[in-house]
Amino acid sequence: MPEDATPEPTLEPTLRVLLVDDQRIIGEAVRRMLRTQPDIEFHFCQHAEEAIAKAEAVQPTLILQDLIMPDVEGLEMVRRFRENATTMSVPIIVLSSKEDAATKADSFRAGANDYIVKLPEEIELLARVRYHSTAYVLRVKLDAQQKELELQKEAAESANQAKSTFLANMSHELRTPLNAIIGYSEMLQEQAEDDGNLDYLPDLKKIHTAGHHLLSLINAVLDLSKIEAGKTTLFLEDFSIKKAIEDVIALTQPLVQKNRNTLVLTGEPDAGSMHADALKLRQILFNLLGNACKFTSDGKVELDVAHATTTAGEPGIQFTVRDSGIGMTPEQCAKLFQPFTQAESSTSRKFGGTGLGLSITKSFAELMGGSVRVESEQGKGSAFIVTLPLKVRDLPQEGSEGSLDTPTPELPVEEHHDPASGRRLVLVIDDDPYVHDMLRRTLPRETYDMAAATAGEAGLIRARELKPDAILLDIVLPGLDGWSVLAEIRKDPTLAAVPVLIMTILDQVDRARSSTATDFFSKPIDRERLLEALGRIPPPTVPHPGAMVLVEDEKELLETLQRSLEP
Repeated sequence: MPEDATPEPTLEPTLRVLLVDDQRIIGEAVRRMLRTQPDIEFHFCQHAEEAIAKAEAVQPTLILQDLIMPDVEGLEMVRRFRENATTMSVPIIVLSSKEDAATKADSFRAGANDYIVKLPEEIELLARVRYHSTAYVLRVKLDAQQKELELQKEAAESANQAKSTFLANMSHELRTPLNAIIGYSEMLQEQAEDDGNLDYLPDLKKIHTAGHHLLSLINAVLDLSKIEAGKTTLFLEDFSIKKAIEDVIALTQPLVQKNRNTLVLTGEPDAGSMHADALKLRQILFNLLGNACKFTSDGKVELDVAHATTTAGEPGIQFTVRDSGIGMTPEQCAKLFQPFTQAESSTSRKFGGTGLGLSITKSFAELMGGSVRVESEQGKGSAFIVTLPLKVRDLPQEGSEGSLDTPTPELPVEEHHDPASGRRLVLVIDDDPYVHDMLRRTLPRETYDMAAATAGEAGLIRARELKPDAILLDIVLPGLDGWSVLAEIRKDPTLAAVPVLIMTILDQVDRARSSTATDFFSKPIDRERLLEALGRIPPPTVPHPGAMVLVEDEKELLETLQRSLEP
């Protein structure tokens, strides 16, 4: 070889062949055939008793097994290889001088992959060795990759679950102080109006509006985290499609007016009833109409309602939201319906939003067995088409959500209730001291007395002690949660008839509807609606001073005594 010549690269052996044969001459012959293949490593074993140990040490990619052995029969060796964890999937080629079909069939039944009448031509042996060994090596690599992918998938699912749990926990922790901000801003607005401090109202309204905006964003994150964690459930009921649409339009009017748009209702708005989750349907339509209003100015937004057929061939209802807004390119349409993703980066800066609305809309539609798609052209507006079954099928219900809070010291009761005063006694069971403070300042003192408890067990004790006229009950409590407290109240004969008004930051309106609660309030609580609900509770019966009960079985004597005692 010339001095400047580059040496040929040495090929590392990647295939390992183990021959088990009692004849050394056969071993030498096979060795000679394989020595021309630098990537094949050859190993030889003459004794059957040593074959398993040899295989475990060598880790062969192919076994050549002689059929006639002096100590252990060749077919028995094939079975032993198949029972061993190291060699159970290694390809085995039986070498034998027998050519009859019965022997070949017995070999395959024992677990052999191939059969060669020895000694074959070198070209045939090399072809079969390489074919079986290469296939085995590829299979082992694929199995390893599959296991690695499964581990990565499990790690990703675990990380995704941790992320969803983190989002849910953070959403909960953020909404608690936001309730106080929104509640106090409402109270300060009213106080400013009463005191004539009108200069403060614009700033207070900005605080209130910003708080509600932030709360809506947090709610969207919580919805998404529940969807990803598989904890979103359906509350199915029969409801009027027309009524659901009217509710959504009423909520959307401020958004329509903001950009000077016109909202038009077309198709079949009075389309009868459907069996679905009304709350999620309203949220779907509100999200789509809100988007249409946001990306359209001085234009028209249209909500079309029509009967249709779902992709599963079921009778359905189709809601189409069209707008004359900015529209989208096909590339932008392809990015929709993904969490935290908008059509392009400049959209968020110009129009705001988190990119969660359409993702949640799609998830809710699919959860109810429906679908959502988009048709759009840049500069000519967009159309979002949602198709839902008229009768949505039920899903398994999830368990209640656990409490995330830590116990808070019990608050003292400031008011002393006098049953003779005619005022109603309201017991508030909530671990947030801000809620106690806001409710104490919200409830008119001439009508209500208030008692407080900050934990479920303490709330039950106070309820049994005070026999209140109404109970305001939070769901997330230290120890015994609100649902458990409600169940205990309904089991107690002395408390069973007491109205219980649920108030919580959790999205559990569906469960509240199916419970024994009198009413349900999402935090921050609508003060006017709360006072209206409490106003429907019958006032306590107040005995007249000096009243007495007459017990007499003679009617005439009873009438005489009554006339003599009347003033």
